[in-house]
This record gives sequence, C-alpha cells and structure tokens, in this order.
Amino acid sequence: MDTPVAPRMMDLVAGTVPAIEPSLTVERVTKRFGSFVALDDVSLTVGRGEFVCFLGPSGCGKTTLLRAIAGLDPQDEGRIVQAGRDISALPPSARDFGIVFQSYALFPNMTVSANIGYGLVSLGRRREQIEARVRELLSLVGLADQAWKYPSQLSGGQQQRVALARAIAMDPGLLLLDEPLSALDALVRAHLREEIKALQRRLGITTIMVTHDQEEALSIADRVVVMNRGRIEQVGAPDTVYRHPDTLFVAGFVGRMNALPGVVVEGGAVAVGSVRFAAHAAARLAPGSPVQLCLRPEDVLPEDARHAGTRLAATVRGIEYLGSIARAALDAQGVQLTAEVQDTALRRLQLRPGARIEVVVPPDRILLFPRDP
Repeated sequence: MDTPVAPRMMDLVAGTVPAIEPSLTVERVTKRFGSFVALDDVSLTVGRGEFVCFLGPSGCGKTTLLRAIAGLDPQDEGRIVQAGRDISALPPSARDFGIVFQSYALFPNMTVSANIGYGLVSLGRRREQIEARVRELLSLVGLADQAWKYPSQLSGGQQQRVALARAIAMDPGLLLLDEPLSALDALVRAHLREEIKALQRRLGITTIMVTHDQEEALSIADRVVVMNRGRIEQVGAPDTVYRHPDTLFVAGFVGRMNALPGVVVEGGAVAVGSVRFAAHAAARLAPGSPVQLCLRPEDVLPEDARHAGTRLAATVRGIEYLGSIARAALDAQGVQLTAEVQDTALRRLQLRPGARIEVVVPPDRILLFPRDP
C-alpha cells in the first residue's frame, strides 16, 4: 500500500482496540474462492455500540467479510471473536446477530406482523410475548398501522423497515446490514439512513453496514473501514478518512480528488508541469522525489484573499451544475483542476465557460503520495 507523506491526525487503525469495550474482533481472517483471495489477512476490532461501515468498490471483499462474521461464508484462516466468545467455527444459527439483506428477504405469504415475529415463534416464545414485542417494533420503525399488510402492499422503504424490525426482534448483540438501501431511490435512501442511525443510537446495538456509497458511509458511520482487493486500506472516523487518507487509493475513492503527477522541488514546493505548488507536506521529502499531488475540489478557492497559497490564473472550461454546489473544470496555467463552489459563489463570481478567474490553493490542503518515476 502507498504510504502518505502528508501529516495527518492519528486515528484508530485496523487491528487496534477502540477506547470503548470491544464487541467484535476479527483476527487475521483470510477467505479464498478457488485461487481467488477474497479476504487477505484482515484484522479489525469493533467497539460495543459502534456503527461501522465497510466501504469499497465491487469485489473488494466487504460483503465477504460481513458474511464471514455471520458464518454464511466461513473463513479459511484466522478467527472471529464476539463478546469474548470464539465464534469462528460456529454455524450462523449459533451466532448472536440479526441481518438485513439488500433484497429484504421477507416472506411474501406472511403479514408484516408475522414476518417480524417469525424468529420469536421459532424460539417458542409465548403468543402474548410475541404480540407485545411485534407491537413495540412496529411502533419503533413507524409501521404501527401496517401490521396486517403483506410485503407486496408496501413500498420499498417500508419493506426495509420490516426487515430491520425482524432483524432486531430477538435483541441480537450484533446487527449486520448488507447494502440495505441500495435498491431505494435517492430521497428514500437519505431519509431511511437517518432513521437507521437514530434507531441504532437509541438501541445502542453494535452495527456493521456494507455499502459502496461514500456519502452513505461518511454520513452514518462512527468509523469507516475502507477496503480494496481483499484488504483493509484504512479505518477511521469519517472526517479523518476524508481529510487525511492513508493511501492514494483511499484519497481517490472517498470523495472527489484532483490527482496530479509532480516532483518535489526546493523550497517546500511541488512542480506540476510549469506550476510550482507550495505544499507543507513537501518539506518532509527530498527534492526530486516523484509524487502524486492530491487536492480536494473544494480546496481550490476562487478569488479568496483570506488564504495564503499558490495563486493561479485560470480559465473556466465547463460548469457542472449540481444544485447547491457547482463543479467547475479549470485550466490553471496548463494544469487541469476541478473546483467546487457554492451556488451563491457561482452567481457572485459569474462563473461560466470561458470566464477567467484567479484561484488559490492553500499549502496545508495538499496531500502527497509516493509515485513511481
């Protein structure tokens, strides 16, 4: 993995124990499917009551890791410990978790109440206990008036609430969510993720969610686990992962990034073509070191006299209007940059294709990663 050379705040890393009591520990887990290594020596500790998101592209191993924790695809090497109990060799039925799948997996021939109470019936609970628990959960997920409907009579968001209620019906020690919102439209997803987070906080249940949606992970998680090619690239609080990525992969995957090949030069700067960018991170590197200069679009500041830094004359090549923000493609003295500005700034600066502006790049916003010559 690439090692960052930009300074960053220290944060919890893969394999270390959070300050709170550990609920789940994954130790050196490896999983193979034939010659394909889906999980490669993965270690992670999840604290009690934490909400952790596994984030990464398709095929990175995030769902495989979730399924290994659940016992649905047992690991080939390593061990998994939950609440001090080694569950590595236990079948799913002997593990303490509730799970919500992307497809909801509701029983179509059962009512909402029957779906939620299914696990309690299988445990042999008394009828009045089951009915009381189902009523409590229906109220908790806002479906008290939907008890006698069937899944086909519900919207996607309502079905997902039923699946969530069913997963927590037996008070599991761990809640596993496998891309639970990916089949929903954008507005429903945003609303439901807020509800899931509020419910998790209220119940205090340790929760792991798999997602490929960066915004979803950053907005809902206490910690984000970024995965790539079967390995963990970084574990940290959302703001730390976003602002202080450990690797070039994390920098490029989590949020948007300007990535420019450059060379460290004298005076704490990086040369990209004919442009010299002042960069605090360059002070730690020897002149001549090849680097990848990374810069968030929101850190390319148009006409901002309040910030010191590299000032560049730029021409707007195009504007992508996104509502509250706009994304501007710039030619800054031969360097191609993307800047993000608020809609109010877009109108105030009258940014349009062909407009000429000045932008500022603060030296403390630049991240540098090693690059092969």
